[in-house]
Amino acid sequence: MVLAQPIQLIVPYVAGGGSDQRARLVGRYLAQYLGETVEVVNRTGAVAGHEAIANALPDGRTIGQISGEIGMMHWTKGLTELTPADYTPLAVPFVEAAAILVRHDAPWQNLQELIDDFARGSLRGSGGPEFSVWKFALAGLLDAAGQDASRLEWTETLSGEQGMAKVIAGEADVAPITLTDAREFLRAKTARPLANMDRARHAVFPDVPTVLQAIGVDWSVAHWRGLVAPKGLSAALRDRYVSALRKVAQDEEFQREAAASAFNLDWRFGDDFKDYMAQDDAVFGHLIRMLSSRAAR
Repeated sequence: MVLAQPIQLIVPYVAGGGSDQRARLVGRYLAQYLGETVEVVNRTGAVAGHEAIANALPDGRTIGQISGEIGMMHWTKGLTELTPADYTPLAVPFVEAAAILVRHDAPWQNLQELIDDFARGSLRGSGGPEFSVWKFALAGLLDAAGQDASRLEWTETLSGEQGMAKVIAGEADVAPITLTDAREFLRAKTARPLANMDRARHAVFPDVPTVLQAIGVDWSVAHWRGLVAPKGLSAALRDRYVSALRKVAQDEEFQREAAASAFNLDWRFGDDFKDYMAQDDAVFGHLIRMLSSRAAR
């Protein structure tokens, strides 16, 4: 008897990073409810990894964890033509806000001081590639605060944690990543949060104000990480995955593990996930076109 090959769960980011941690958690529980082995495969590089998922056979043996960057990459000329429509949406478990994180000894005591300083000079962020959600989250915040966000400088990395390390090393000023992904730096007190780009304060980091609370500007950015299959997956296979993922969402042990890692869960399934991706794509498409137009002036 020939046993079926493990299901591959492709993650377009580095092993050990925030996306990888989340994929391995949900993949472990997904395997239980499918009754099959789920093997996480890192295809580092957002474009290459997202393309590997889209180009796989829609036979149910390959799925992937994509991120909100799928709604940003295709707006960057020459980068990729992939859009959310190139996948079969299964479920999005993780939806988390970007935060403003600086080194522990940074000169800014609050978000307003950082923005005022940017108005007089420059600011360098880090936490992903040029097209990352983190860059556009920070750029959008600066724009909402009345600043010329096209002046924002950026140091590219392969993950948010690497960007935070750049800030700690003095190679960047701010890492606009999630509080969750910066938790080890916060616990070590090498980093300090100025604000969180969410509608409400983070349950695990309740002392960090929202942007609205910090500077009176209504700006929030949610970064999601969701599970998809290649476009063309049959309805039967799609429903099998969605059914298993609904069971994962209801699993109390999964919920406890996610909470212990400070992961924020906000599940959407199937068509609800599809609509959510389309809305996110439109929001960032508008922001990216606006920033590109200003930079070209």
